[in-house]
Amino acid sequence: MLDSDPHGPLPPEIYRRRRALAIGVAALVLVIIVAIVVMVTRGGGEATDEAGTGDANTSEGPLAQAPDPEVKTPVVPPAEEAPPPTPTPTAAVEPPPVLQEGDDCPDSTLAVKGITNEPRYTIGDQPTFTMVVTNIGLVACQRDVGAAVLSAYVYSLDNQRLWSNLDCAPSNETLVKTFTPGEQVTTEVTWTGMGSEPQCPLPREPIGPGTYNLVVQLGNLRSASVPFILAEPGAEPAPVEPPPGDGPPPPPVG
Repeated sequence: MLDSDPHGPLPPEIYRRRRALAIGVAALVLVIIVAIVVMVTRGGGEATDEAGTGDANTSEGPLAQAPDPEVKTPVVPPAEEAPPPTPTPTAAVEPPPVLQEGDDCPDSTLAVKGITNEPRYTIGDQPTFTMVVTNIGLVACQRDVGAAVLSAYVYSLDNQRLWSNLDCAPSNETLVKTFTPGEQVTTEVTWTGMGSEPQCPLPREPIGPGTYNLVVQLGNLRSASVPFILAEPGAEPAPVEPPPGDGPPPPPVG
């Protein structure tokens, strides 16, 4: 048991004050400890509540609201399926009309070509060109091959037009010819070696030496180019070297 009446060299009042101060400090420490325990306990509870609230927000979304039974969600009808595409009718490819005997000859049944009477000419010569029209079809047909629609042309190698037989001698002649399959019609024209242009403007200049192309045309049907040479007078043609193996055998060695 504690002695309520302490004894010592000091007066009793001093010992009573010391004891009271010690009791007060002890009480204050106890209050502080209790307060700390209460605060820790409350902090853990709030953290648990917040975790629960977070889980609720996570599962139902933030600020989720309870559905109002009075508000009805409109029923959206299912999207209608698109109708299957309608196939586009393909136009049938019509075969070309069957050519009857005596019909006009289409370009596909004719062939035109040019022929030079020489492969090489000298300036001052007057080359003769032959225009040939052939029925390459299977049926006899007819076509105008008169001078008004059948013409010869001279072109440079860079495709520059230099002359035509219709430039200075235009014609309105028509010559409707019936072609049997394989039949040919030939027409000859002479070139003076002078250049010309449509409607034959003057002066006309002579064509110089070089290599040129003859082309024959019937309407829109053109022949392949036929090359020929126009040389200076007295110029010798270049010697043609024999192909390898055709020359004389080499002399024996030794």
